[in-house]
Amino acid sequence: MHYIKIFIFINHSPEVDEEEEKLLVEFYRDEITDREFYKKLAERSKKKPLKDKLEYLAGMEDSHSNFWLERLKASNRKYDNMKPKSVKIFFLMILTALIGNNLTINLLERGEVESIRKYRNFLNRINDEKESMALKEIIEDEIGHENIFNEMGPNREAYLDRIQAFIYGMSDGLVEVLAAIAGLTAIISNNFIIAMSGLVVGVGGTISMTLGSYLSKSSEIEYRIRNIRRESLLNDQSEKTTAKKIKKEEDRTMVSAKTTGLSYIAGAAFPIIPFLFPLGIISLLISVALVAIVQAISNSIIAIALNISILKSSGRAAVLSLLAAAITYGIGFIFHTYFHIYIG
Repeated sequence: MHYIKIFIFINHSPEVDEEEEKLLVEFYRDEITDREFYKKLAERSKKKPLKDKLEYLAGMEDSHSNFWLERLKASNRKYDNMKPKSVKIFFLMILTALIGNNLTINLLERGEVESIRKYRNFLNRINDEKESMALKEIIEDEIGHENIFNEMGPNREAYLDRIQAFIYGMSDGLVEVLAAIAGLTAIISNNFIIAMSGLVVGVGGTISMTLGSYLSKSSEIEYRIRNIRRESLLNDQSEKTTAKKIKKEEDRTMVSAKTTGLSYIAGAAFPIIPFLFPLGIISLLISVALVAIVQAISNSIIAIALNISILKSSGRAAVLSLLAAAITYGIGFIFHTYFHIYIG
């Protein structure tokens, strides 16, 4: 399956200003980056239906990139050697290896909404009717991506639930346990006691997060099940079809709760592990570094998938983790200094 749509351009494109040129570069690089990503996925795919759809998407993005390249040429600068965002592709391929093709593409496509908004705003800059129509077709293609991906795999919504639960569960485990351990470090000198205390906090947090996730998801699923039953009555659906839909929704509750709990305890392990060794304050420094790195990596992957600033997202997560540790360490230090609380 190949994408063969060809956009027709006018012979004399208008000159572009500096601001417009930057937008065109951004649009062009985004399109060729997506093109290369879909190509790599297609090369790795062993299932022909999925491979065909990925090749189709790669062809679509290639056609879109040509549209932006033609407008860039009006700036009288050379853009033939412009490369895709290799770092973004690298992390997306890692994400794909971890969670699979369909979910990676699903996360990536959530960033398409922003692209569509930018493209629509750019329409105001185009005076030529043919170019305007060509860009409108590109926008329609981007909107139509959702239908293509819906055909690429079942239960994508459930997969997305699982990944979101994993990310937020791990983030909470990392920050909460690090904060507790940092505070204890100021008043406890025995690393093993600190590690065991962190483990208690981690186990307690796991139970709390699992129950919280279960109750929260249960409320959402109950609402969705009521809508399913209502729709079933209105559309006269069979009981078997309705029961199947309800069972699918009910399964999401347990999956979300289990994923949140497991990811929380997995995140909690990172700040605890360094305290299993008698390294004194160095254990805290290693713990803080581990948490900052894991937070930065996980948030970078999501930032790439959502087409938002990688540096801003990863940096914010790392800084917030460090801030939580600093605050609780400060509280422990105050207790130690002014209340003379200290366990040797």
